Amino acid sequence: MTLMEQIQANFLEIYRMDYQFGIYDKNGMKGLVVQGFLSPENYATIVGEAYVAPSV
Repeated sequence: MTLMEQIQANFLEIYRMDYQFGIYDKNGMKGLVVQGFLSPENYATIVGEAYVAPSV
């Protein structure tokens, strides 16, 4: 595992814990996807449902 992959895995775990502890709700997690901090695939892994981009 490269250093970048390890960093990404660490952040995924941090976001997973933040969601479990209630620091972020689903809307907060969607905001992380919009900002580019979390991928739609990782959103689905953490929240348990597919990411749907907000309509403008």
